[in-house]
Amino acid sequence: MKRLADALVAGTALLALSPLLLTIAGLVRLRLGAGGIFFHQRRLGLDGEVFEALKFRTMRPPDAARGLLSDEARLTPFGRRLRSTSLDELPGLLNVVRGDMSLVGPRPLLPEYLERYSEDQTYRLDVLPGLTGLAQVSGRNTLSWDDRFDLDLEYIRMRGPLLDLRILMATVPKVLRSEGISEQGHVTNSVFFGPRRIGEHAIRPVADAGELRFEIVHRPSGTAVAECSLVRTGETTADLGIDVLPGAADPELIRARAAEMMLGIARAHAVETVQYESTGSSVPSQLPPRLGFLRVAVDGRAIDVRTLGKVER
Repeated sequence: MKRLADALVAGTALLALSPLLLTIAGLVRLRLGAGGIFFHQRRLGLDGEVFEALKFRTMRPPDAARGLLSDEARLTPFGRRLRSTSLDELPGLLNVVRGDMSLVGPRPLLPEYLERYSEDQTYRLDVLPGLTGLAQVSGRNTLSWDDRFDLDLEYIRMRGPLLDLRILMATVPKVLRSEGISEQGHVTNSVFFGPRRIGEHAIRPVADAGELRFEIVHRPSGTAVAECSLVRTGETTADLGIDVLPGAADPELIRARAAEMMLGIARAHAVETVQYESTGSSVPSQLPPRLGFLRVAVDGRAIDVRTLGKVER
């Protein structure tokens, strides 16, 4: 039923808005010069299937000779207006008609983010991504990534026709007021490096201890249950340390969650290879397989190595 309603509403909207769509397409060609009218980007859809999401192009092509390489430099005033009014999102109606997306659902994210999801966050792939969603009407890009994921999961638990209607109705004034378009310090949105909270645990920096020392705290009490560190051993390599504090309940769970959150910290600090040392070569890995660490032996020591690669910013 929802799929039929999506297709009917999106198809009708495309017909009704066709003069506006053609006008914007002409302005994109006129104002932004060479390049296609549409911006095609691979995104994660239902069950993790990858599809091409469509938007109107808002940036000039990269031009090293003119210094147009960063997103900020390539984004023109015209492109910024398209984004601030969300008119660049209108071609997404074609994705809805094709069945790649729904009108309402979690926003589709980049495929490379999938390996960074916590186990709970992967549930956002249980439904079609949407043009708008609960996170978009609750703060959009001004929210932290963890808050956005929490709202996505809340939508999935509560989804239904009435909630979809409320979200669609709330989207209109948000768009008209251009609320939540840009995140502080970014053209529109920051990079998702990984979760900063998982279940009842969250990570926070240790005061006055340096940028790569953190502690895992139990929410909502704020009680520290583990101490973590990333010690650089090279320009893009670091050793991971995790010390679960005495008396902490379920130390294996805490260690696993600490490692997962510290991988996000590593990505944010341009660390491409993380090493974690267990207490002996015969000791099984203390980290769950889903985190992607590989066991290697070095001089009789058991080392778990996670290759993150270079993260685009």
